[in-house]
Amino acid sequence: MREATRFTVVEMSGTRYEMGRQYGRQCRALIRRLVQRFDAMLLPPEYLQEGRKVALQALPVVKREAPELVEEVEGIAAGAGLDFDDVFRLSCSQEMNSWQGCMRRRTETTVPAGCSSFAVKHDGSSLVAWNMDWWIKWQPYMVLLHGQPDDGPRFLSFALAGSVGRPGLSEHISIAANFLPYRADAGVAAGGAKWAGAGVPYSFIARMLLAQGSTADALKMLARTRRMACLNYTLGDARGDICCVETMPADMAVLRPKPGDGFIVHANSYHSRKFGGMTEAQQREKDPRAYLARETLRGRAKPLGRADIYFAQRRHFRGKSTGVCVHSPGAKPSITLLSFVGDVKEQAMWAAWGSPCEHRFLRYAL
Repeated sequence: MREATRFTVVEMSGTRYEMGRQYGRQCRALIRRLVQRFDAMLLPPEYLQEGRKVALQALPVVKREAPELVEEVEGIAAGAGLDFDDVFRLSCSQEMNSWQGCMRRRTETTVPAGCSSFAVKHDGSSLVAWNMDWWIKWQPYMVLLHGQPDDGPRFLSFALAGSVGRPGLSEHISIAANFLPYRADAGVAAGGAKWAGAGVPYSFIARMLLAQGSTADALKMLARTRRMACLNYTLGDARGDICCVETMPADMAVLRPKPGDGFIVHANSYHSRKFGGMTEAQQREKDPRAYLARETLRGRAKPLGRADIYFAQRRHFRGKSTGVCVHSPGAKPSITLLSFVGDVKEQAMWAAWGSPCEHRFLRYAL
């Protein structure tokens, strides 16, 4: 029988600073514990000092592109009784990890063992789903933010405690994401030492996307915003406009569902022709989670619903204990830390704490 475990929900409302302060107070002990461990969880000792500086290089860009989120960070720091710089870095985990991967010329350090995303046209609207796969050591720090800002739409966003958020659901749109091998631009192969420099970190991009009124608005926002890491963003809005967007620091490629599918999936490789991505046939061996998820949904009766996505999110490779639902042992064990399906029309998400093969999807209202 699958376990029914609920996430810690952080309630935030009011001005951006007030929201941040409420968050910091509610999660004070958890945030303080993560700040003590955070840098060392991401970076080897020889990169600690420089890695901290790299993260803070994003601050002027975020101030320009999303000053309201900087106000939230200020509030979080005040509520938790911490320095602003220490709290800001909590929203730069992917950037710090990608940067040290470049310095070490190691492609594998720029992509953890997972993250899969899905978007499905459903009942005139969209379902967007995410498996967040990363090192198991992050699991105690995962929370769900429920925000009701004075100046924007309501949202639900998962977060490492103290960060501004990650994928989730808002009144108009739902988003998922998955990391991609870091490339400074389309002319550079993954695994090189070239670093493109400062941009808006992933956590801030996720929250900026949740503030958009539609998928079209989200694409415009991504087109004008320089980023600091390489990710795919999977989007779906209230009108059923779904897509994946592969992003590099200053470039992007939009992927749409294939004719007749009515859905799109993504994992941790480039799929677009623009970025020299893999074909579906190549993904079978080189990006097997994306391949398995896609073939699973193609094999389900139409129209697709939440239960079909749950089934895909829980899939393991034949004869193995890992798959779309990740269970990877090793020096840095990885699992699916959480899974969710966001329903834009229903204004709710259903989320599983931990591996979805072992946990139930429980409802969280927007």
